[in-house]
Amino acid sequence: VQASGRRSIMRIALLLLLNLLAQHLSANELLWQKLKTEADLVVLMRHTQPAGGNPLTWDESGSCKGESMLTVEGKAHARKIGEAFAKHGIKPSVISSPMCRCRDTARIAFGEALVTDAALREIATADGERTSAFERKAQSLIANHRGSSPVVFVSHRPNIDLLSLELIGEGELLVARANKNGELTVLGKIQVQP
Repeated sequence: VQASGRRSIMRIALLLLLNLLAQHLSANELLWQKLKTEADLVVLMRHTQPAGGNPLTWDESGSCKGESMLTVEGKAHARKIGEAFAKHGIKPSVISSPMCRCRDTARIAFGEALVTDAALREIATADGERTSAFERKAQSLIANHRGSSPVVFVSHRPNIDLLSLELIGEGELLVARANKNGELTVLGKIQVQP
């Protein structure tokens, strides 16, 4: 009797787990569908896995000297994200931080020329002047690039936190709707497994 009770509990637990998984997958698919069919959507995307180092180091020459670079896993994850967009038939406009880990994530995922600006590099949240400059520039670029196809904005955790008030992981996709001023309303998150 105890064995059959345990099996029943295990079956119920398995069914609940499968139900949660199905809900998560359908939420992801709903967001992909919105990206394909709705206007004025933005995907805030944190760069994929970096190798470490000082995240604020930036080589203005573009040669990436001293910057934190993507790991092999980070590059593979960026490819998976690009494949997910292609699978869903979505060709976004891409805006990126000029820092190498973001530019490389965007280039590997989307393979196109990027809009970048020095004001989009990673900010230290205690730097009020740079924080304000970042927010103004990011919202301006988002407002100017929003339209019928989505905008992917490849950036850094503190920058994305500032724009969305949401925490996201490496390579995670935060889907939002942009108004005419580039201000965002978050719709949800998409997980693309590495």
